[in-house]
Amino acid sequence: MSDRLSSALLQARAPDAPFALTHGKPVSWGQFLARVRAWAARLRTEPGQRWGLFCDDADEAAVRLFGAWAAGKTVLLPGDLLPATLQRLQGEVDGWLAGPPHALVEPAPADFTLTALDDELPALIVFTSGTSGMPVAIEKQLRQLATELTVIESVWGEAAAGAGILGTVSHQHLYGLLFRLLWPVCSGRTMLAQQLLYPETVAAALAEGDAVLVSSPAFLRRWPEALALHALPPAPRIVFSSGGPLAREASLAVREALGAPVVEVYGSSESGGVAWRTQSDHAVDAAWQPHACVELDFAETGLRLRSPFMPDAAAWYDTADRAQAIGGGFRLLGRADRIVKVEEKRVSLDAVERALARQSEISDVRCCLLPEGRLGAVLVLSDAGKAAFAGLGRAAFHAKLRSAVVGDVEALALPRRWRHVDSMPLNALGKTPQALLCALFGASSEQPEAHVVSVSDTQAVIALEVAPTLAAFEGHFPDTPILPGVAQLDWAMRWAQDMFGIAAPFRGVDALKFQHVVRPGCRLQLSLEHLPAKSAVAFRVTDGERTCASGRLMFGAAR
Repeated sequence: MSDRLSSALLQARAPDAPFALTHGKPVSWGQFLARVRAWAARLRTEPGQRWGLFCDDADEAAVRLFGAWAAGKTVLLPGDLLPATLQRLQGEVDGWLAGPPHALVEPAPADFTLTALDDELPALIVFTSGTSGMPVAIEKQLRQLATELTVIESVWGEAAAGAGILGTVSHQHLYGLLFRLLWPVCSGRTMLAQQLLYPETVAAALAEGDAVLVSSPAFLRRWPEALALHALPPAPRIVFSSGGPLAREASLAVREALGAPVVEVYGSSESGGVAWRTQSDHAVDAAWQPHACVELDFAETGLRLRSPFMPDAAAWYDTADRAQAIGGGFRLLGRADRIVKVEEKRVSLDAVERALARQSEISDVRCCLLPEGRLGAVLVLSDAGKAAFAGLGRAAFHAKLRSAVVGDVEALALPRRWRHVDSMPLNALGKTPQALLCALFGASSEQPEAHVVSVSDTQAVIALEVAPTLAAFEGHFPDTPILPGVAQLDWAMRWAQDMFGIAAPFRGVDALKFQHVVRPGCRLQLSLEHLPAKSAVAFRVTDGERTCASGRLMFGAAR
């Protein structure tokens, strides 16, 4: 498969052979080639070299991508279309491969032919966060992509023989592009064009036949619980996961639920794939197995590597990951810089802090990654900020901050928890380490110790430890302390806004019921269900089998 990418458009593949399934309809290889020819013929007449591409559907992205490459163009692949992203790309692209899916393009002339692509073509530019938090452009030659596809096929091709490729990840990032789009195109497999967003849609797609699932830790860790509500689908051949380490418990739970191994892929946009692993029942922290073509060096400053997937295969590349050699593999020990993973996407704490610090209400800010996997922000307010906080109240003030930076920061990177301090905490060396920041988010006299059990786009479960020292118990009542219902309502409101990023103001509660008292030492479970169509969040507070409180929190302007 070493030259399969450069000759992908010349494959001896029957015109009526399946290429993709899009919105329930098959697309043939002949239809794919005809549209690639049309785009290539059109782009060969265009003077610009760099073209931006953002498509929701993988089959349409493949058409425009290969059409551009056949015309000798370089494609810029942004990960999103946020206003700040588009502003940064001004002057970087000569045009956009735009238009609705399956937009009509004038057919190529009858004498127009497709030839093998140029291996040395600067084919792709992807973007990833550098240590400064500013997006860094990474150029990939066609040769680099082809080499990595060769390794993917050599390692997993036999196990995936005859299977279609499904994905819960976007093809706008390198991992999804390689595994969901380029691999099926170049290996003759059929791709499912639409990104699958929910467990039930994945289950339905798996029921259609043999498949390989390309996914992420953020999706897979919620999968077993969601599967309990549905009939078990047929086992996929392989489940791929990348973007961050998958917890061993989650990996084993997915394997048990689906009857297929979970293969975690470790790498980055800069380095390409580096290693892979499959968690086992025996090893607590399974070692990563490097690809045979990747050379590693375990330096004190972080893992270093040489790889044919990089522009210069002989040059050493310094990652920001600390690692320890274990036999023929290695274990990861965490990041050495301020790039963290939130929902398996790289987020620069520096970039989030810069966006917040530009607001007039903020005098100083530090962000940290909290144990539940979400960002916390510690703020020192300016005089204007103190006045705004006093006037708006806590929830509305934080919603205003989130709204102010939404054009510069992706939704998943917005802080979900906030703390206000008079000055930033410092250690004996005058530094503010992450541990000090995270400590500010522990249990307080106002809030219980909390642990996020599970969270998705519409569901969240939080475990709450009701300590006897909570301020809510003071005076209520001296001899037999009982947690006031208003405290439970406040916790539900705060967690609803945090879990689902609700910026609209709280306007009331419907169907409120208090059924059992809560006493000091109780271990509660707060269950939340986001109901966007009703601008509401249903909540239920339980103590074991007993329901203590329930209702619907209403958000937004009164109707």
